[in-house]
Amino acid sequence: MLCPPPVAPRLEAMTIRNKMLLALTIVLAFVALLAFVYHRSLEAIRVRMTLVESIDDLSLSISDLRRAEKNYLLYHDRTSAQELLDQVQATKTALKHKAPELTQLEGEAYFLQFDKDFSVYAGLARGLVDGTGPDNGDRIREQGHRLYESSRGVVRLERERIDQIIASSRQTLALSILFVIVLGIGGVFVVGKDIVAPLMRIERATREVSEGNYAPIKAIRSRDEIGNLIRAFNHMVQQIEDHQEELVQAGKLASLGTLISGVVHELNNPLNNISMMAQTSRSLYAELSDEERIAILADIEAQCDRTQDIVSSLLDFSRLQRKGYELGDIGQVVRQSLQLVRNQLAVSKIDTQLAIPDELPPVHMNANRIKQVLINMFTNAIKAMPQHGQLRVEVSVPDAEHVRIAVTDTGVGMPPAVLSHIFDPFFTTRTAGEGTGLGLSVSYSIVKRHGGNIFVQSEVGKGSTFTIELPIERKDTVDGEQTAAAHR
Repeated sequence: MLCPPPVAPRLEAMTIRNKMLLALTIVLAFVALLAFVYHRSLEAIRVRMTLVESIDDLSLSISDLRRAEKNYLLYHDRTSAQELLDQVQATKTALKHKAPELTQLEGEAYFLQFDKDFSVYAGLARGLVDGTGPDNGDRIREQGHRLYESSRGVVRLERERIDQIIASSRQTLALSILFVIVLGIGGVFVVGKDIVAPLMRIERATREVSEGNYAPIKAIRSRDEIGNLIRAFNHMVQQIEDHQEELVQAGKLASLGTLISGVVHELNNPLNNISMMAQTSRSLYAELSDEERIAILADIEAQCDRTQDIVSSLLDFSRLQRKGYELGDIGQVVRQSLQLVRNQLAVSKIDTQLAIPDELPPVHMNANRIKQVLINMFTNAIKAMPQHGQLRVEVSVPDAEHVRIAVTDTGVGMPPAVLSHIFDPFFTTRTAGEGTGLGLSVSYSIVKRHGGNIFVQSEVGKGSTFTIELPIERKDTVDGEQTAAAHR
């Protein structure tokens, strides 16, 4: 036996526009049904009110008949007798005119019985007036009372029925209001689930992208406009991340080019020492004692180790690494970064002060990226002090959740107009060919992707201070990428 497909996948496959049209159709159908029900109720009330008014007129006519009857039984004069006979004829005429209404309300059997009772009363009235009837007044009173109560009973019954229709209408109205409330709550839930919640996820994701976290939103199965928007957003994030990686590498290469000029000079020293000691050993080999030969070889080995350290540090910094965020010693990262610009500091006659506490908490970071940020800060400070100056690098732990690195120089400083654009891509105050304007922008992005912040304070003629704050723990990073999107 074939089963119909479930409704949920069909609804999920619908676009938001079609869902809204479906909801509007349901609401309009409900309103039309409710209007029809109320129209029927009001029409029934109107018809019954018209009928009740007709029967009420008949009841009044019977009341006038009973009054004429009482006058005749009281006075027994010709005037009251004629009034009684006239009222009997008037009531008969009224009954004839009200026959359709009375039949419609109570049925044909009731009308026939009522007409029969009235005929009996009319006969009693004529016999009483003519003196041909045996009635002494009691029987006509009894028959008149029966007619009156019967007519009044119809009026009371129909008014009760009208009250029942009104009560039923009120109940229908209450149920309709309840249904509208339930429908409204359901609509709010659907709108919140299918529209508001995804839009809030997109808002949070957009905010995180602005802070440097390019994690995509978790995929959804929805094929409506929101689903298309999320898929387009994820594609955009992927494109931004790819270009951001290119910017990071461009910034790294720019810093690398600056470093190479200093490293070349630094490599010359150990290479010259190795060459000199090798020449000395070769020319004076016969005259040297074994201890002197061993000492020269040890010096050559030490200079080779020094050269290897310099080259390894340079290669580590330039290599395109994909490893993720790991716990590391931020103090060691600062020392290694400063080591890479040591020659530039010496050439520019810059005095370096380094303040690193003995015990620092391990920081969850990509060490190579943080080196890139620090080297950029150091080279900017060096260029801000071309002749001489002082560079102070201080590492501290301001609270239990962050580590702070402050890089302070005594250079030329920056005016407020420059500070407001300092982290913009391709913004630079240097002349053409001296900088790409990517260094600080890339540094800002790297720090933000670590969940940290970067600040700058500067005063023209007094220097600048760049402050980097990094969170100690980064529980939302895996393989170098933040997975905050998993919590969206």
